[in-house]
Amino acid sequence: MVDDGDAVTHIELQQRVDPGALALATVGGAVAFIFAGDDWDVLAVVIGLLLLIILLAHHRPAPTVRTPRALLLRGAFGATTGLAFCIAVAPAIQFGIIGPFFHSEDEEGYSFDAWNTTVALSMLWAVVAALLAVFEPRVARWLDRPRRGRVPHPAGEQ
Repeated sequence: MVDDGDAVTHIELQQRVDPGALALATVGGAVAFIFAGDDWDVLAVVIGLLLLIILLAHHRPAPTVRTPRALLLRGAFGATTGLAFCIAVAPAIQFGIIGPFFHSEDEEGYSFDAWNTTVALSMLWAVVAALLAVFEPRVARWLDRPRRGRVPHPAGEQ
């Protein structure tokens, strides 16, 4: 059989979600929470975990060659996944660290805990994003590794 250039590869047959759309959804979700102005709450945990699960479920490994595209894909993976992670842990940081140890108010009694949490998250996000970008090949291998479990027995054997 002769290939006339119209053959569809195995990768193209797989259903893929546009990684740019996933990244945009993550950033959109983050912007909504960052500019809400209220305390980080349980909804932030749910949204952050949901974004994190969706990003990891649809992640495709970046090419192993060190091209600019591969580096950008790793950077985008680290940035968006790190952002989802930071959204998920924001309430724990606000109510477990910022509130008890770094609480601050203005003269009228307005708490700056939510804002201070956002500032702390921006620093945490940079570190998490860089780590995830560097370790993206290991994360991709972990995501694609088959689970260890009981080996199914052939029919009739116990």
